Amino acid sequence: MNSLNRFAFLSLLCIGAAAMAADAPKISPADIAAGLMSVKIDGMQDLPITGLKMVKTGDQIVFMSSNGRFALYGGKLLDVWTQQEIKDLPDIDRIARRIDLSRMKLNIDDLGPVTVGRGKDSVLIFIDPRCPYCGKVMKDLQALQERYTFKLVMVPILGQESQNIVVQLACQQASKDQKVQDSVRQRLLKQDYAGLPTDNPASCNKEPLQRAIVTAKLFGLPGVPFLIAPDGRTHSGAPESLSDWLENKPDVVQAPAKIDKQEKKP
Repeated sequence: MNSLNRFAFLSLLCIGAAAMAADAPKISPADIAAGLMSVKIDGMQDLPITGLKMVKTGDQIVFMSSNGRFALYGGKLLDVWTQQEIKDLPDIDRIARRIDLSRMKLNIDDLGPVTVGRGKDSVLIFIDPRCPYCGKVMKDLQALQERYTFKLVMVPILGQESQNIVVQLACQQASKDQKVQDSVRQRLLKQDYAGLPTDNPASCNKEPLQRAIVTAKLFGLPGVPFLIAPDGRTHSGAPESLSDWLENKPDVVQAPAKIDKQEKKP
């Protein structure tokens, strides 16, 4: 099991019992971290059901989604990320179809985002630099910079060329030189990557990019662009009207760019 899945599974097992108990106290991140050090998984098997795993720890059995977000525990359905129980159909839209970044304690700036705009509300967007639908979103967001702050997180899902571009831009973005960061932002917004070096940078802090790729895996990105609105709503693909989608108005969706058949998800 890779480290990402193990973290998700262990988080579930630490949270599950206490979160489901009627008299359970509120669990703090410190409690979760402490529990991660002590939980032992005795066995795990994929079931012949898409996206569901069976996890055994001691005498307890938990059924959970592949990314570790949803779990069936004690006859109840739990959203592990937000520690909320899903009890009724409206909860699917209110909880399950959203990603509440504030409850996840995820610091977006740790992912090395390119920031566009200065508005009060923050919008997280996963992009591949070569994705044409990402280009549409990046064009549309430029008219909304006063209302929103857009955090563009690069993930290379469209092949080797994308990977080369992302590494070069991510390394430049990690620079403390504001002019260099401004250049990265302009390259992305214009999707102009002419003149970028092709060799791996000799000195580069790749930790933000690595965190971005792990986070993309955790969220189970089906393609790019992948948007998370300030209220937690998610969207895969380019909205017909970005402004309308952010305001939660009905719109028509363009298909997202699919992951290259020769490339695995980040």
